[in-house]
Amino acid sequence: MVSDAHPGLPDYKGLGECKRRYVRRILGILLKEGRELRFSDLQARLGIPASEKSTLHNNLDSLRSLGFIRWDKGGPIRLRWRTPLCFIADTPNVTYAYLGLLGVKDKREVSETETAVQALEASGIVVDKIVVATTQEAIGSWSNSIDPRLKIEWVTMRREELNRIEDVRDRIRPKLLELMEGFNVIMDCTSGTRPAGIAYYNLAIQHKVPLIYVYEPEKELIWLISRRDLERDLGHLFTS
Repeated sequence: MVSDAHPGLPDYKGLGECKRRYVRRILGILLKEGRELRFSDLQARLGIPASEKSTLHNNLDSLRSLGFIRWDKGGPIRLRWRTPLCFIADTPNVTYAYLGLLGVKDKREVSETETAVQALEASGIVVDKIVVATTQEAIGSWSNSIDPRLKIEWVTMRREELNRIEDVRDRIRPKLLELMEGFNVIMDCTSGTRPAGIAYYNLAIQHKVPLIYVYEPEKELIWLISRRDLERDLGHLFTS
């Protein structure tokens, strides 16, 4: 889905309908390599003769216009977004970002953020960046109670905002898109207000982002949107 506010969003429907011969293989190669490639690298990998270079140009133009790659003629070719396709393809050298919510401490000994990160690590996913939406009141209530090794980037909102789905959605979407460009993003709707959780769910559905819920205190991790779900919906868009 392409947004006027962010015209570079990937057009999955457009890619599914694209008839160009190499677009899926190009995307598959980029996802497998996890790094930028030169035009000549792709040409060699695809076995395209020099006399047909324009064919590769046309395929790259299509992928760029559909929002999947960054490429200027003569320059390197790289993926525009890491989430969700790098998550599906298990692309090497792509780190994980966690985007969650946090409520006030009350009687909790361990924050929902810490519980979720630990549960992800237990499943084999090491989180490199943590971003959490919450209120200043909640941050204060957790003062000196969150493991200092967790380097959290706070997105502070008023309580009134966290109780309105559209306010949370509008505030979080730019941060989500920023993270999607550089990380495998995992969203978590465990904590926070119910409207905030609904907003996270809506954003995850719209932008095809992995989404979790963690049962406390068992630390049981539930995938509301899993790799298998995303692979079923999008796995046909690229080939190895």
